[in-house]
Amino acid sequence: MRLSPLCLCIALLFCCVALPATVAGAESYQFAERWSFAEKDKGYLERPAGITGDAEGRVYVVDRDRAAIRFYSPSGDYLGRWGAPGTGLLLFTDPVDLSIDADGRLYAADTGNKRIQVFTEGCDVIATWSGLRYKKPVDVAVVRKGKAYVADADQSEVLIVDEEGFVTGTVGSEGTGDGGLRRPRALALDSGGNLYVLDESLSRVTKFGRDGAFLLRFDAQDSEGGKLKNPEALAIDAMDNIFVADSENGRIVKFGPDGEVLATLGARGSGDGQFEEGPFGVWVDPQGTVYVPDTTRHGVQVFRQGPDVADTPAENTTPSSGENITHPIGTANGTLSNSTAPLNTTPGNGTLSNSTSPLNATAGNETARVNETAVATPTPLPATPLPTITAVNITPYGTPTPLRSLPAPLGGLLGALALAGLLVERRRRR
Repeated sequence: MRLSPLCLCIALLFCCVALPATVAGAESYQFAERWSFAEKDKGYLERPAGITGDAEGRVYVVDRDRAAIRFYSPSGDYLGRWGAPGTGLLLFTDPVDLSIDADGRLYAADTGNKRIQVFTEGCDVIATWSGLRYKKPVDVAVVRKGKAYVADADQSEVLIVDEEGFVTGTVGSEGTGDGGLRRPRALALDSGGNLYVLDESLSRVTKFGRDGAFLLRFDAQDSEGGKLKNPEALAIDAMDNIFVADSENGRIVKFGPDGEVLATLGARGSGDGQFEEGPFGVWVDPQGTVYVPDTTRHGVQVFRQGPDVADTPAENTTPSSGENITHPIGTANGTLSNSTAPLNTTPGNGTLSNSTSPLNATAGNETARVNETAVATPTPLPATPLPTITAVNITPYGTPTPLRSLPAPLGGLLGALALAGLLVERRRRR
């Protein structure tokens, strides 16, 4: 029996509308909220770049143009800052990125001064790493006591350094083949101690083993948004998934440990969850919440996994009086580094002061030390029931956007029309 064109069209329409659209292996993230500050506010970020967090849930953001590191609570409340423009201790020239080891020590890539500065949690300068081998350091990854990696954008290899900052070896070599590097821009370590290197010039991620051997390289060429383009930041979550700030494409790309594309976050634009410029940084907390600096809005955008995110987010419009609006971000707990022990940061092969007293400098009435206030208790997110039948629209960047649920009467009507068409065709055949 051959069905009429009308019957086939009705049946096809029923299948397309009634069944939800899915993508095998795809994950979804949704914009949750934005921390935004007016220029008069202390939390204002002129040009945010690198971002990370500590075991207490505090979020640290590099402000390149103001040569400072700013601190925020997990809910986006401004806590304080370190640094100011200059060349002395606790002063920066074009800082780019930062990282924290298992003991809470912070490593800042003071790129313009060709050095790495190391601080305690209390803002005491422990050490500086500098010297002839440090040309344009942009990131640090701490492995264990006596071993760390330094990414230098002017060298086609990653430096291996000891606890004093002396270079003891390298990883990778110049080239475009396996293990080849051209402009290493960011570093991250997984739970097994493997090193991931983001190469801005080659627009790809290369994975090296603990012994420095090449293991894998990948980009986003199989994702709907195309290949990575001039990526500038890298982060790894608790499940060893890799997040890349695909800067020129205006998004974050999430990869699995073997390089498969799992999700994309954000898009180019001016709305919520979009970026007019960058992004130039990314950090994932132990709960999987993703924090991305927003250059044009001078703040941070926050994403959470899943199609159902909390109520309509409100911007953190911190008034000059210092009263902040609390946002429902969960406090991050747990260790943020795979390091088994912190570096013993003793005087290195560059300029160094053994002073343990912090530079109590102020800039714009902003104290250079973090204000140790209690972190606000997170507000639980309301549960939202899932629709039974939902059509999903996959955007060009791969982020599922829920459309409308199919009303049950409409589904029944389409089914009845398909059956009626079949009966009409059978009568014609008789």
